[in-house]
Amino acid sequence: MKKALYFLLFSGLFHAVQAQNNEENLKPLTSDQKSVDFLQYRPRWNVKVGAGIGTTWRYKKNFLDASAISLSVEPSYRLTNYVAVGLRGEYTFMKSYLSNAGRIKADPIGSIAVTGDVIKLWNNKFAPFIGLGAGVYFLGTGEYPSSNSPSNENSTKVRTTLGNRFGISPRIGMNIMSFSVALEMHLIDEKDFNNRDYATLKLGYTLK
Repeated sequence: MKKALYFLLFSGLFHAVQAQNNEENLKPLTSDQKSVDFLQYRPRWNVKVGAGIGTTWRYKKNFLDASAISLSVEPSYRLTNYVAVGLRGEYTFMKSYLSNAGRIKADPIGSIAVTGDVIKLWNNKFAPFIGLGAGVYFLGTGEYPSSNSPSNENSTKVRTTLGNRFGISPRIGMNIMSFSVALEMHLIDEKDFNNRDYATLKLGYTLK
């Protein structure tokens, strides 16, 4: 099921890139961020820092099960005025949660991904975008009580190595001058520790 989703997301992004580039003529790039048309002309190299808060959905049934906070740095290069590619390094902190096995904890998730964004340019300071990232997620270790009683917080702990997993991260958002707001989904190919997928609402700022 996830492989089919991966294919559809990559295919949709490819067609969006083609359509966006064919729709309008390319414009020269400039570093003048005071212009209301800045997003149409911003420099080719950019570095964005971001912070977000979100949620995990543990058993694919309960969407709001445990909260997550993420921090990211994302250098990117504008291939055209409408298409940007880059890298994203992210660190996500997961809240522990209470399951049938007791309180389950996990290390923060680190990730490195290749990203691509298609930007719809309007003739003003706003520019919506869609994007997709793909890379490796470093899941660390998880810890849970050996007792089957959720109320027994003092039981012997069992630690499990979660390893590194491949994942994709579709997103949709809006650029507002140097700021951005985006909804990001992180779909991780991990099946052993109660599903580590998560979503965040992220605020970003592109450094000048």
